[in-house]
Amino acid sequence: MNRYELKKLVSQKLKLVRVEAGFTQEQMSHMIGISKKTLVQIEKGRLVTGWTAVVAVCALFSESQVLNSALDGNPLEVVNRAAVD
Repeated sequence: MNRYELKKLVSQKLKLVRVEAGFTQEQMSHMIGISKKTLVQIEKGRLVTGWTAVVAVCALFSESQVLNSALDGNPLEVVNRAAVD
């Protein structure tokens, strides 16, 4: 999986990860370093998450069942592989 594919997948799963963790949009956006407006646009499928936010999501939510299932394994390992592609 390359960076673009990972960014797209995390973008598609971001709302599920947020809900699974029990965070509001305000809390989640603050945690991953984006504005709430940007998070809303990502969750609506209008934007793709940036690489820095993808790395933050995978690091902070590495135990997420949603991410582990979608990525077939540890999110940080997937980030490491995508980072060198």
